[in-house]
Amino acid sequence: MSKLPAPRRILVPIRARLAIWYSLLLGLVLVLFSFLVYSTLTTNLLSEVDGSLQDRAAKVVPQRSFDPRFGGLPVIQIPRADSLAGSDIFVQVTDMDGRIVTKSDNLGAYQLPLDEDVKNTVGQGGGEFQTVVLANDRLRLYNTPLVVGHQVVGIVQVARRLQSVDDTANGLRLVLAVGSLLAIIAALGLGWLTSGRALRPLERVSRTAEHIGAERDFSQRVPYNGPPDEVGRLAATFNGMLDQLQAAYAGAQEAAHQAQVALTAQRRFVGDASHELRTPLTAIRGNAEFLQRIPNMAPEDREQSIAEIVSQAQRMSRLVGDLLELARADAGQRLRKDPVAIAPLVRECYAEARYLPGGCMLSLTEPVAQATVQGDADYLKQLLLILLDNAIKYTPEGGRVELTTALRDDHVEIAVADTGCGIDPADLPHVFERFYRADRARAAGGTGLGLSIAGWIVAEHGGQIRAQSAPGAGSTFTIVLPVVAVPAAAEERQEVQPLAR
Repeated sequence: MSKLPAPRRILVPIRARLAIWYSLLLGLVLVLFSFLVYSTLTTNLLSEVDGSLQDRAAKVVPQRSFDPRFGGLPVIQIPRADSLAGSDIFVQVTDMDGRIVTKSDNLGAYQLPLDEDVKNTVGQGGGEFQTVVLANDRLRLYNTPLVVGHQVVGIVQVARRLQSVDDTANGLRLVLAVGSLLAIIAALGLGWLTSGRALRPLERVSRTAEHIGAERDFSQRVPYNGPPDEVGRLAATFNGMLDQLQAAYAGAQEAAHQAQVALTAQRRFVGDASHELRTPLTAIRGNAEFLQRIPNMAPEDREQSIAEIVSQAQRMSRLVGDLLELARADAGQRLRKDPVAIAPLVRECYAEARYLPGGCMLSLTEPVAQATVQGDADYLKQLLLILLDNAIKYTPEGGRVELTTALRDDHVEIAVADTGCGIDPADLPHVFERFYRADRARAAGGTGLGLSIAGWIVAEHGGQIRAQSAPGAGSTFTIVLPVVAVPAAAEERQEVQPLAR
């Protein structure tokens, strides 16, 4: 047996609910207030009627006289009822048995009701008020004893129409009902307007959230200039959340961009590495197959093939070493940093660079004494040798390579300048990219990774590296590193030596 679908709930907007609640609360207050006003007024009116009835009843004073017709016995005389009655006041006097002694003419054929309970109460000397209906008229009836010589001899009944009281009560009831209804309707409208004004910041929050969700624009904020109440705190909390979302979204976008850049760089890196490794592998394979096919080749050809194999193997070894360094850099390797004196490091690099193959002159300006940086001595040495090797490699015989140092405020500058072929302006911005080599550089047979490793080493030491060059005028690579110990005095001495062959 299939289940019946659940009844659909009617969604009432919070603005309407607030307006309805305002109206209901006001209606309840008005009902209570109207009840109190109506009860108070009717009670006061009845009290006034009761007071007037008591005043009229008090005027019925019996008189005793001695009538000789009755043997000189006392006779009780009662005032005429008509003298005490009015247009809406009725008077009736009865004896204790309920027989009418006198009554006002305006009663006509009617008589005021008198029951046994009232007789008993009045017979004991007490008075009693009643509300009765006589000839379709509501009457307020007051029953009081008629006392003569401390003896109750009859009952005085005074009644008054309640028409004026009922008319006043009905009019008041109508006024209260209509007024309360109009007040509730007005409260409903005012509650709608007031709740709309109070909820306006929430509507702005909703619209802002919808727009942000559609446009993904986290720079928007909810405008709010009101007091720091609940709505104000909500707007402030929402804006604070937007600040955090904006920062998180910007970070996510930056991370996504960096990931895309890294992925693109990785793909290009893998492609370039594959291309660079293919060339020496092809040369090694070709020479090896050549040796295998011709076992009885001439000794000079055999030596040439073996030398080529060794050269390509060395090139592959350098390339693999460079790739390993860059892989460590990409993996977030952090260098161990200790105080490193610049002067001994520069002299050591200069001494090793003199034995690099080349025919140019290598000069050294004596480094600044006592200049110390925080870094890794081995990687700093590798950095300088990369720059010196490139400078010597691209400087023709008879040219000049200069290694200089200088102190500038809180940093030291190490420059490697050459008089080689230079770098084309279009290639200069790309020299620190991996596997990027200009046409002249390709002729030298490098791997295209040296300057990339140099840039990473400088960045790890919190420094900078700059390249200046012009075709045919040579190149200058300047390393800028922060110092931790400033020298007391700078000592410079020029030393020029030809490179060893």
